[in-house]
Amino acid sequence: MKWRLVITYCAIAAFLSGCSFLLPSKKVERNDHWQTFNSIQSVYDEVSPNKTTLPELNHMGFDPYVANNVKIENYLDIRIRFDPLSTGKNIPEPVAECLSLFKRCQAYVVDVDYEYEDRIGNALLDLTGFRREVLKEGWRFQAVFIIQDQLVVYKLWSGEPKRKAYIDEIRPLGPLQSLDNLITGPAISF
Repeated sequence: MKWRLVITYCAIAAFLSGCSFLLPSKKVERNDHWQTFNSIQSVYDEVSPNKTTLPELNHMGFDPYVANNVKIENYLDIRIRFDPLSTGKNIPEPVAECLSLFKRCQAYVVDVDYEYEDRIGNALLDLTGFRREVLKEGWRFQAVFIIQDQLVVYKLWSGEPKRKAYIDEIRPLGPLQSLDNLITGPAISF
């Protein structure tokens, strides 16, 4: 009878040690219809300053009332974005002209982010809290469109076409190490 129990435990341990499919994964998408960095960048490239109108920009997918993660900024937000110290220097000319028109100037700020987190490695060590290996991958795209009187007059983008991180967290005491906050309490600092 004891041998059956030992064999059962060994079989379960062997099954869990090589089955990373049992580990959880997480996917965070902060966008509607852009599945890759290149897809949103190609749509961004179609926008031409002093040619693209606001309805055309909305039709391209940058409509803040339809698409997620498109923010509308007024002229005060634009000034803070391009001139945080209010010096009036080094502001691109189309932006400065737009800011001089006050309420006729606005911006669309697009912030699209994609992140996939996958727990890899030994499932038994992960589930018992001794070792957790995480692989994070993703991308991020941010664009600013300055709009004056229903016309895009300036655009600017930044982003990360590829993000990748490997996290290897080792806890020699396993689940006992997570009890440290329970025993000592939260750290209070002044």
